[in-house]
Amino acid sequence: MLRERPVQLPRPLISEWDWQRNARCRSVDVDVFYDGETLSEVAAKAICADCPVIEECRDYAITANEPHGIWGGLSPSERVQHRWRQGVVVRVGLTRQCTL
Repeated sequence: MLRERPVQLPRPLISEWDWQRNARCRSVDVDVFYDGETLSEVAAKAICADCPVIEECRDYAITANEPHGIWGGLSPSERVQHRWRQGVVVRVGLTRQCTL
């Protein structure tokens, strides 16, 4: 049985969340990013593709182990693959690069 890890959010400081002010998705219906339908996923990823904060969004979702939706242009399964490819270790709110 697969267990979801608890979401670990960044500290509640404006500097940790300020990137969201520049996100392209701010003016888009949130259902596009959480629908789960292929057409919605394609539309969400197209919005992310031109977003000026795509890297910050992706880093947030990977650090927080976000289990749902499109974040930083990646689906939940793509974020898992990204963590494995990049050697990112996510533990209790701590993200670090693996140096194996």
